[in-house]
Amino acid sequence: MAEKKETTPSVWLTVQRLLKFSGGLQAWLYAAAGVVLIQSALVIVSNNFMRRLFDAVSAGSHDNFWHYLWLVLAFSLLTVPFSYLRNLWAGFFSERTLTRLRRTIADHAVALPVSYLEQRHSGDILSVLNADLAKLKTLTASNLLDLIYNVATFVGALAYIFSVSWQLTLVSCLSTPLIFVIVSALTNPVQKRSEEMQAEIGQVNSVAQDSLAGLMVVKAFNLADVLGNRFSKANRQALQRGLRIARLRAVIDAVGFALSILPFIIAMGYGGYLAIRGLMTFGSLFAFINLLNYVVNPLGSLPNLLASISEASGAAQRVFQLVDHGSERVDGKATYPDGGKAPVIEMTHVTFSYEGGTPVLKDVQFSIEKGKRVAIVGPSGGGKSTLLKLILGYYPLPDGQVHLFGRDINEWQLKAARGAMAYVAQDTYLFPISLAENIRLGRLEASQADIEQAARLANIHEFILSLPEGYQALAGERGARLSGGQRQRISLARAILKNAPVLLLDEATSALDTESEAQVQEALDRFMVGRTTVVIAHRLSTIINADRVLVLDGGKIVEEGTHAELIEKGGLYKELYQRQFELDQVETAGAQRN
Repeated sequence: MAEKKETTPSVWLTVQRLLKFSGGLQAWLYAAAGVVLIQSALVIVSNNFMRRLFDAVSAGSHDNFWHYLWLVLAFSLLTVPFSYLRNLWAGFFSERTLTRLRRTIADHAVALPVSYLEQRHSGDILSVLNADLAKLKTLTASNLLDLIYNVATFVGALAYIFSVSWQLTLVSCLSTPLIFVIVSALTNPVQKRSEEMQAEIGQVNSVAQDSLAGLMVVKAFNLADVLGNRFSKANRQALQRGLRIARLRAVIDAVGFALSILPFIIAMGYGGYLAIRGLMTFGSLFAFINLLNYVVNPLGSLPNLLASISEASGAAQRVFQLVDHGSERVDGKATYPDGGKAPVIEMTHVTFSYEGGTPVLKDVQFSIEKGKRVAIVGPSGGGKSTLLKLILGYYPLPDGQVHLFGRDINEWQLKAARGAMAYVAQDTYLFPISLAENIRLGRLEASQADIEQAARLANIHEFILSLPEGYQALAGERGARLSGGQRQRISLARAILKNAPVLLLDEATSALDTESEAQVQEALDRFMVGRTTVVIAHRLSTIINADRVLVLDGGKIVEEGTHAELIEKGGLYKELYQRQFELDQVETAGAQRN
């Protein structure tokens, strides 16, 4: 069975959707379109008065001359307020529609499933917000109205010159069908090429963002040339797409210009002959040639206009593809169930893989009682962090595989489920705001005293006070102004402030030195009392006091028990512990020598 090819929606379907999205803002565009139609009518009427004016000159009629001269002047001045209103109302429509689009994209981006965000680079999404919306601004602010103006003036001018001389009109416009055929043939590929180019620009932005976000690593490992080559390759591909579009548009411009002058040559030749024979007045010939501009010039500018609209349509498709992607579910119950004696967290026969790949977890099942501290350990890549992602509901699972407080996670409202959990990731993220605001994100209504208490528990309070700005000091982009350990302790303070009944720690002390780790671990030990806690630990010395240890290897739980039980058993856990113990001794000896 042959594969079904993807079809690109037509330009007009895209425009219709854009107008539908704008909702009540369409009124501004329709008002501007009404002004455009009036402007088109003014062009025809003004040229009719110009025709009468020149006929009055030819006839030597003084009264008619002044009458039509004032009318020409009056109608010319009328174009000023109408031009102002057109641009003003089009601007209202364009700016407000784009503001709504930006808001929709921003809101939807944070509601997208983690699976989608992990597959699509953030730089590509930023490209939608920047480059694609810039093209839509051109479409909504001018392209659509230019098209209406050109079409309306074309129809009005054609009807008028036909009434002046249908013979001259037919002879002059013989090339018009040819122009339409050629324009259509040349502009059809532009939308597809433009959409491809915008995708390439998204790749360029992604590489550039990687270089800036990982600047420290780039410098430390001398990766400037490597990333420079990646950027150059992506940039070349975008350039090749751009050059193809440039060549197409160059051909369109050249053909459009050549075809646009042909009707004038015919009109001047044959029209002059008719005027000499007395079959047409000089005023009629003048008005004919002048209005022929509005018949031919729209056709000459039509290729560029249609190409620009096609490019904007390609950009709109990328915007709507992002907006159309399904968001995380928002249904479910928001209240805590009376779980009774049910485990706080329970997994039953969980098998999971990313996008149909090799299973990361294989038939995993365990339960955690209220107030218990469970540690998950194992070799790198064994699926430990994936377990936490599933508990947080980042990836959907079949019914009955994950339960929180005795309720299937698929029955939970995800926002409510995550509200019951505080999460500290291995890769901590701080926003470029003050340290106090970063901590307050754990509980937005928290007081300054609450923030400082959480900072004390995370062993970061004294450091913050040592800064000139104190708690108002800026963290910098991604917390760049802080060390790794400081960032992690700010993140811990945020989780402590949230005061959720469940605490998830994904190697939360991995970036700390031995002394800081001991201090933070002591604070965490106090904070975790009576709180259900899941700890993924790199340093096994930090989980000795765990109520239970799960050893995960190759996606399976291969051992389970307390620290003492697993050491006595002499399996993988004991091997990992001894290896870590030897490493700690080496680090301690090195620290003593320094």
